[in-house]
Amino acid sequence: MKRLLHVILLAAVLLGVPAACAWLGGFDEIWEGVKSFPPRTEDWGELPEKLWNHRCPFSWKWFCGMVLWTYCCMSPLVRRAFFRSGDAAENAAAAAAGTPAPEGPARPSRPKFPWWGWFGLAELAVAWTFCWAKFDFCRSIQPHISYMPLWIGYILIVNALCVKRGGKSPLVEHPLPYLLTFPASSLFWWFFEYLNRYVWNWYYQGVSQMSAAEYTFYATVCFSSVLPAVTATAALLHTFAPFRDARFADMRWKPKVRTAGGAAFFASVSALGLCGIVFFPQYAFPLLWLSPLMAFLLVQILLGEPCVLDRLHDGNWAFVFRFAAAALVCGLAWETWNYYAVAKWVYAVPWVHRFQIWEMPVVGFAGYLPFGVECAAVTAWIEPKLVDA
Repeated sequence: MKRLLHVILLAAVLLGVPAACAWLGGFDEIWEGVKSFPPRTEDWGELPEKLWNHRCPFSWKWFCGMVLWTYCCMSPLVRRAFFRSGDAAENAAAAAAGTPAPEGPARPSRPKFPWWGWFGLAELAVAWTFCWAKFDFCRSIQPHISYMPLWIGYILIVNALCVKRGGKSPLVEHPLPYLLTFPASSLFWWFFEYLNRYVWNWYYQGVSQMSAAEYTFYATVCFSSVLPAVTATAALLHTFAPFRDARFADMRWKPKVRTAGGAAFFASVSALGLCGIVFFPQYAFPLLWLSPLMAFLLVQILLGEPCVLDRLHDGNWAFVFRFAAAALVCGLAWETWNYYAVAKWVYAVPWVHRFQIWEMPVVGFAGYLPFGVECAAVTAWIEPKLVDA
């Protein structure tokens, strides 16, 4: 019952607040974009003045500010991951004491790469070919058959690598909860699609020939791969030394989220983002990636549910770094496969739209970092063991 209440409250906030702001503000033109299925954005490539984002030219102040903010947030975690090794510190202390360095346990033999991992590799190769190649005989169905097979192949490969490197994977260890992340992922990403209708940081090309029902069906299927892909990637990263929990067990900053101040912070950021994307989108657009997370955590705190950020009280930031990096890895794959696809998305990010990697301006990749934490929060809500890898 509490889970259902959580979903209802979250949906009411994420859907209702921007809609109420648009209604109260009399922004009728926003509703035209919000209600269009499929998104009627095909003409924006030729008439960019229709999109307000294009009226916010590149700004070095915005660019440098976002780079500096990302650096300040991530540099403590990056330094801890790659420049502080518990093994190295232990060996140095032993050398100073004149004692031999302790020997680690014998490494167990690793399992073989599972057969279904090879199947995923073959599927990925075929799907990648159909995604990028412009075959005349199947051009009309390429938008329907390329995206999801790519990510099914990726998900199988990454889970297989987890088994190969660590002997376990989310798919093998927790098959039912992991499979539940597929439908949860569809609902999860539809929230972002809805919020993006107020700012249009990205829009789609090659979907105008679809009906509303057809677009909704295929989009829902494609969106179902997001959480499984990020979760599997985070589990794979956990098998590498820089991402292991021991390196982040004693971070100095130990925030307490279950306080009045924490709840007020979550509520303020969420309200600022959800209202700002309507009233001042040219400044609030980065909060599109933070507002849903703040709302989700606030609902968990109000309902007394376990929260993925509870472990920060002990100074353990491992999952934050691991899921942020996992989303960035998946983001690079998303942007790569998207670039030459028949049906694709393109970006219109105000103030920082320059120095693109594929379609994404380089600063835009910073959005994948908080998005990874959102993936961790939702995945942990489904099954906490999936986050612990």
